[in-house]
Amino acid sequence: KQANAFLARPGVTGERFHYFDTGIKRLIIELELETVSIFLVHLSLKYRHRHFQLRHLYELVKRSRKPVIVAGDFNTFWGDDETFLFREALSLRSANAESLPSFPSRAPRLELDFILYGPGIEVSGFRVPRVTHSDHLPLVCDFETIPGRG
Repeated sequence: KQANAFLARPGVTGERFHYFDTGIKRLIIELELETVSIFLVHLSLKYRHRHFQLRHLYELVKRSRKPVIVAGDFNTFWGDDETFLFREALSLRSANAESLPSFPSRAPRLELDFILYGPGIEVSGFRVPRVTHSDHLPLVCDFETIPGRG
């Protein structure tokens, strides 16, 4: 079975579950912490569905009053141009500055998984550990929120 989840210490101020209108994997998990909102997604394998999903996700993310992180399996088989307008419209940057691949885990060659972050967040570390418990490698990002920004 497949699933997305958050593990969080106390300090969660809210969680919401949203759903895409298209695609097999439709769940968007929004976790609100004291200083940041995080959206966890698994976008469709179908190019056309991914674009509808990014439009829907844009509408959700732009409403956040806190700095945002959008993370998950984006399935961007056509490259990072697929998310260009989404990232630009929300001023999001990738924590994976070196575009390290995460798929397939046994011999990674594609960057399908992303941690995107907006203004008010500073990334202090990023890595893709070689842990092969899934068909994707995990992404690990250390970050801080910047007071008064976002």
